[in-house]
Amino acid sequence: MKWLAQLVGLTLVLIAGTWFAGWWFVPVAGGVWGAWAAGQRTAVLTAMLAGALAWGGLLAYDASAGPMDRLLQIFHPLLRMRGGTVMVLTIAYAALLSASAAGLTRGIRRLLTPA
Repeated sequence: MKWLAQLVGLTLVLIAGTWFAGWWFVPVAGGVWGAWAAGQRTAVLTAMLAGALAWGGLLAYDASAGPMDRLLQIFHPLLRMRGGTVMVLTIAYAALLSASAAGLTRGIRRLLTPA
């Protein structure tokens, strides 16, 4: 239950941070999370899932609030990918940004903290 609360909290932080500050907030928050939760085995997994859920939620909101279908039709000839592929890659990008930053700072913190 504690892990689920952490996942929801980090997801909400990533949603708000991305909304107000931009995409670069994801690795910053992931890095802070990795350093703070360095003693937890699931720190990197939590950061990865939170990044995916946050950007998935933002994409779902954008799809409901605007002409997402038209945007995906524009991306199709530019990237030579279908719209669904672009959305999946966008979500994967956020997950990898958050997880890699969390893994890096978690490793650094564990190296610098005496046992």
